[in-house]
Amino acid sequence: MQHQVTIYLWVKAEGWRPFAYPSDEAAREIKERSITIGDGARIGDGARIGNEASIGDRARIGNEARIGDRASIGYRASIGDEARIGNGVSIVDEAIIGNEATIGDEATIGYRATIGDEASIGDRASIGDRASIGYRASIGKTIFITGSGNTVNYYGLDVIHIGCIRKTITEWQVQYREVGKENNYSEEQIEEYGAYIQMIAELHKTWNIEVEANEN
Repeated sequence: MQHQVTIYLWVKAEGWRPFAYPSDEAAREIKERSITIGDGARIGDGARIGNEASIGDRARIGNEARIGDRASIGYRASIGDEARIGNGVSIVDEAIIGNEATIGDEATIGYRATIGDEASIGDRASIGDRASIGYRASIGKTIFITGSGNTVNYYGLDVIHIGCIRKTITEWQVQYREVGKENNYSEEQIEEYGAYIQMIAELHKTWNIEVEANEN
């Protein structure tokens, strides 16, 4: 059950204004701004919710979190205390965003992905399903490839996710044929994914990605 808290909504000519939530007044203001809050969702004290934001059923928004305009928070997703979710962000079902993490405008966080405390995800970045980004990691550039088999995800770190398999770039370079055969890839698909791995390996050498702490 939602305990009464104070939330903040943007009021023209006034800025962020506090409202008791839940309350009839807050319900009217939420409707006026085309904000939707799903059944069983819990909103933390001091949270700011932007216009046209959507918060899914049973989602959790932490204390003093900020949800941007048109942001979408999926079913049972969890947003940590003081996290910052940018405008137009999509947080997919059951994803977890850590305390004080920052998600840039129009970024996408995949199904059951985990973003660590104080991590920073750049504008328009795409983090794949079930990915794990660690404490204080900073992700500015990403690659998402829809291949003939599983998807390929690279976040600027020395890690590639292919489907649900996570390995370092060097491990993939050495093991991609073996992994492909174990997963019933054809020879053509193995060559295809080998080319993706090599492309990412070359880009990884040139991209200046700063990581302040190890990925989990």
